Amino acid sequence: MSSRRRVVLRLPVLAVVALAVVAGGGLAGFRYLDRPEKAVAADGPDPAQTVEITRTDLSQAKEVGGQLGYGGSSTVKSHSTGTITWLPKANTVVDRGEVLFRVDNKPVTLFFGSTPLFRTVGKTPASPPAPPASPPATPPAGPPPSTPPANDKPLEGPDIRVVKENLTALGFLPKTTTDKLTSATTKAIKDWQKSLDQEPTGVIDPASVVVLPGAVRIDALKAALGDPAAADLLGVTATDKVVTLPFDADAADGIKAGVKVKLALPNGKNAAGTIRTVSTDATPPADGDKPSDGNKKPQLIATITLDQQSASKGVDAGPVQVTVPGPTRKDVLVVPVAALLALREGGYAVQVVNGTTTSLVGVQTGMFADGNVEITGTGLEAGLKVVTTS
Repeated sequence: MSSRRRVVLRLPVLAVVALAVVAGGGLAGFRYLDRPEKAVAADGPDPAQTVEITRTDLSQAKEVGGQLGYGGSSTVKSHSTGTITWLPKANTVVDRGEVLFRVDNKPVTLFFGSTPLFRTVGKTPASPPAPPASPPATPPAGPPPSTPPANDKPLEGPDIRVVKENLTALGFLPKTTTDKLTSATTKAIKDWQKSLDQEPTGVIDPASVVVLPGAVRIDALKAALGDPAAADLLGVTATDKVVTLPFDADAADGIKAGVKVKLALPNGKNAAGTIRTVSTDATPPADGDKPSDGNKKPQLIATITLDQQSASKGVDAGPVQVTVPGPTRKDVLVVPVAALLALREGGYAVQVVNGTTTSLVGVQTGMFADGNVEITGTGLEAGLKVVTTS
């Protein structure tokens, strides 16, 4: 009366996952050798040990820990030869045309651009010639000496364009079309100087302007009032918060510029972000002030911008959980990995519940993700119950 039973091995979850990893992340395309026979009728399984087959999406997205902040800090230096008389407060945002600091109570303002001012911009009035000590006793022989023509060639170059573009953006110059210093530029400089309650000389001392790529947030004060001006004065950052994401250099799959990510922010809000930059120089991970562990893997750094800055309102720094998208399988049948049965002759099956009996149905596995596995097999559909480990 005994009948031959096909031997099945219900693997622990970790064992099945290990098999999946060895097989290349999914055992896709595996062909089981023959169809499992129906299991002998048995009492219905405990409902707590069954689960329904579902139809859903699977994704191998990965979660990595990042840090919210304002990114790296840079130093603002002064080339003035005076005394610091005013400095902004920490966390202040300084925009184009606004005062960064004061030297001898004179403002040093912020211009946007990529070329610093490296010379005086504007025409310095010529000094009148000194009168002769005494007229010559007799006029010199020959024709009077000719006066060399004045060099009226206007200043031009990238620093002049920086001045003109900023004066245009601030509303003092109608438009910027050339790199040359013109009479319209000189007038605009004077008007700008008047707005700062300065003498309208039409000449800009390069020490009176700091050129940076954009608006800055004051991160730290590196000098104090009364200090000599020619020194490092301010630590500045960008004005928008970003997420800094360190990750192992050998786990860079999916982490590249332009990729959209999900962010769990320290204020409890979920937000979207975009990877903007990824470093290319791998460095050993630092452990605070301690030397890095030689067994730890070298890391790269990704910088992520928030799609909406308002999502981080109320918090300037803190840990962030970053979800980086991975390969996805859409609209597939899914069961927990614990529902898979390993067959002695090879392959896998699931134990389908049919009322008070169960039967084994051979399956092919696809993607493994988050403790679940994609399956295909004859007669399988969403809603069927299968036995799983508790």
